[in-house]
Amino acid sequence: MTIQDDAPIAGAPDAADASQIFYKAAWRWHFYAGLYVLPFLAMLAITGLIMLWVSVLSGRDGEWIEVTPQQQVLAVSTQAQAAVGAVEHGSIAQYIAPRADNLAAIFRVNKGEEAIMVAVDPYTAQVLSVLPRRDGLYDLANEIHGTLLLGDTGDRLIEIAASLAMVLIATGLYLWWPRDRSLKSALLPDLRQRGRTLIKSLHSVVGVWISLVLVIFLVSG
Repeated sequence: MTIQDDAPIAGAPDAADASQIFYKAAWRWHFYAGLYVLPFLAMLAITGLIMLWVSVLSGRDGEWIEVTPQQQVLAVSTQAQAAVGAVEHGSIAQYIAPRADNLAAIFRVNKGEEAIMVAVDPYTAQVLSVLPRRDGLYDLANEIHGTLLLGDTGDRLIEIAASLAMVLIATGLYLWWPRDRSLKSALLPDLRQRGRTLIKSLHSVVGVWISLVLVIFLVSG
């Protein structure tokens, strides 16, 4: 009896079975990576929005606080006196000129080793805000964004999340890849579906469209 060289070996998985096994493994990696990554991505998004909001509306040190323009600006020395008067036993260390006619002047006033930022109306010398330097809402959000307030431990946890996010993207693209459908149908959600099928379609399509942006976000971060 002659044995054919290309005869299948008993008990060996064929290509279809191997592909299905790898698909299930990729799905598990995608699921578990998502469980770890999602809270970190939510935290990064929220704290990033807080920093953006603060920097646009008031600035890190109050430099975007608006004032009412008048005909004449008071002397910087007069503004400085008002700033020093707002901080007991303080001394002027820095002056930041207004960025526009309708914005406040900023003074850095040192009180011992503590630095305090004072926003002053350049037209009336009215003190508008007194904030510890690098101790405002922006800086708290920035610290959470970078270290979770845990120092090196928090930084490493975030780095792990960034690495697993790359795994999330890679496995997601593999699961999304159109094997038995056209590329166009894979790039557009099927709004005719209902229930879980529609949610799955939206998840895969939205995921593939934002994957490139997310990779740039993770690498740059």
